[in-house]
Amino acid sequence: MRKTGWKIATVAALLAVAIGLNMKSDLFSVFASASSGGGGTIDQLEDELASQFQSRSEHFTLQYKGDKHKLSDGLQNTINLALAQDDYTAYILDSYLYTIRSWGNLSTIKLEARYRETTDQTAAVDATVSQAIKQIITPQMNEHEKVKAIHDWIVNRLQYDETLKHYTAYDALTTGTAVCQGYSLLAYKMLKAVGIPVLIAEGKVKTGDHAWNMVQLGGNWYHLDLTWDDPVVKQAGTQQTESRLSYNYYLKTDDEMRVDHQWVKTYPTANHSYGSELNNLRSTDSGKADVYAKLITDLGLHWTEPENTVASLVELEQEIREAVMEQQTGMKFRYVHGSQLATDLPTAFKVAHVSVRYSARYEPYGNDGSMLVQVQLDYQ
Repeated sequence: MRKTGWKIATVAALLAVAIGLNMKSDLFSVFASASSGGGGTIDQLEDELASQFQSRSEHFTLQYKGDKHKLSDGLQNTINLALAQDDYTAYILDSYLYTIRSWGNLSTIKLEARYRETTDQTAAVDATVSQAIKQIITPQMNEHEKVKAIHDWIVNRLQYDETLKHYTAYDALTTGTAVCQGYSLLAYKMLKAVGIPVLIAEGKVKTGDHAWNMVQLGGNWYHLDLTWDDPVVKQAGTQQTESRLSYNYYLKTDDEMRVDHQWVKTYPTANHSYGSELNNLRSTDSGKADVYAKLITDLGLHWTEPENTVASLVELEQEIREAVMEQQTGMKFRYVHGSQLATDLPTAFKVAHVSVRYSARYEPYGNDGSMLVQVQLDYQ
């Protein structure tokens, strides 16, 4: 498992207390900004802050009339809500500092912000994303095909940044490397560009802080971790590494992700199996049945089907005996008890009493403890 690293925006604040993201109350009797010069509500305050952050404003001032204590208690929450309007902005914000000065019921808020990506850099990201979308997305594609095309494009293009210096989508596109935050930001941009609802999720894995995406398809939410679908693998006999395209963390449920991911915020519930969804669509949408069948195969989801699964030592012995009787040159299957494979495979060949030599290669299938096994049979 690779190391992960990313920076979470730091906040220095005066006269402010952070409160939960989900709390929202009418804190101000009058809202007036230098730009609007009029009155309004807490929602307008949130929107004004969101607009300033999304336009990459580094220095801006807002003025309010109202209870200064409610202002100091509630401003941090309102800033958080403003940032939550756009995950891309929230995750390229490096840090911010705000001060509040009050005279009677009139308060002035001054805010300074630092960003990891400039407006010009974001414009360059948008241009590259637009060009890539034209190349990899066709009018005939449905949303399932679009998500896979974007996933594959990013994973095949990027490599994990072992130096832990490249955090943005711009870094990812210009250097070809990024940490998890860069993968997630680029995926966010590309999925948004094709109309797929997407979020950036943050949490922890055993190596530290981590970020990934959540995607909505057909009304169901799923986890999508492109960083962990791009594992860095050492080439045998060398010190060189290579990236490999994987689907081990492609559109997973909460339960599937909780095996090795924990999240620190509340996100939409993901409780619908993507494999089951594709099988259902294959059965009910006859016009696209071949599309869903191909997705099932390309994503390796067919290995979970009973005909491709070996669940015990007895079944393994039976599969070997049948393969030899039919003079097959190879076998490929998913073995449920992956941790026992190194012992079970030679035992099954011995118990099967077959006159054949074999060689085997295997690798973990997803994160459920099973192994994807490929066996070559030699009858000479």
